[in-house]
Amino acid sequence: MASSPLKTAIFAAREAGKILMAAYEGSAESLDVHYKKFREPVSIVDLASNDAIIQKISRAFPNDGILSEESKGLEAPNIAGAGFTWIIDPLDGTSNFINHIPLFAVVIARVQNGIPMLGVIYDPLHDELFTADRGKGARLNGKPIRVSERDVTRGAMLFAGRGYRDHDRLRHGRIIYALERKTPYFRRLGSAAHMLAGVACGRADATILTGNKPWDTVAGMLLVEEAGGKVSNYCGKHWTIKSEDLVATNAAIHKHIVAITKRSASR
Repeated sequence: MASSPLKTAIFAAREAGKILMAAYEGSAESLDVHYKKFREPVSIVDLASNDAIIQKISRAFPNDGILSEESKGLEAPNIAGAGFTWIIDPLDGTSNFINHIPLFAVVIARVQNGIPMLGVIYDPLHDELFTADRGKGARLNGKPIRVSERDVTRGAMLFAGRGYRDHDRLRHGRIIYALERKTPYFRRLGSAAHMLAGVACGRADATILTGNKPWDTVAGMLLVEEAGGKVSNYCGKHWTIKSEDLVATNAAIHKHIVAITKRSASR
């Protein structure tokens, strides 16, 4: 009997997590770290985790497309087109990982015709497994999770992250400056997956991401929506896998956050 997509994703994430944990205590030198175009770090562990995930998914679902941060040059299907595509980040939070900052995760999502159908975020260090199956809710280690109930921005906890391009830095800086006038509680965790999962389980009230890619966001956005939250682009319009900017909130404060991101992003 064939394995379900969610069970396959969970199995692949846990196996990749074993690879990450085996290397976590090593030095940066032993991880053979190098840098991509915008000074984004990648290590030998990213690649080993990537290979393990792809091997397991390809074996279970040989007809599905695969888009991974670390092998996108080899496999870049039309993720908004027909059929199923898996979207993978084998190590979200590489900079944290190589510096022994305990915030990193394995991220796996599956989309159908560009619509996120399932998402898995696995933090192997803390053994936290976040899962979302469209229409079936979001869970943390098997238990249902919900977003927070805060309905005002004052005192809200906001997470924020951005890409590596100068354009992203400038836009993100304007938005953060504006948002800090509404709440002083900001955290930049260095892992989009952790930040989105944090909104889904109520640890934070909103996450604002600038210039991110599908492997950063797809699994997490589904988690937020399935946990009762709301996701849009900076202008408050429907978020798609092609959107580079994302606002994910507990829904109650969404309009307040978007009022700021829309104004700041348009400058």
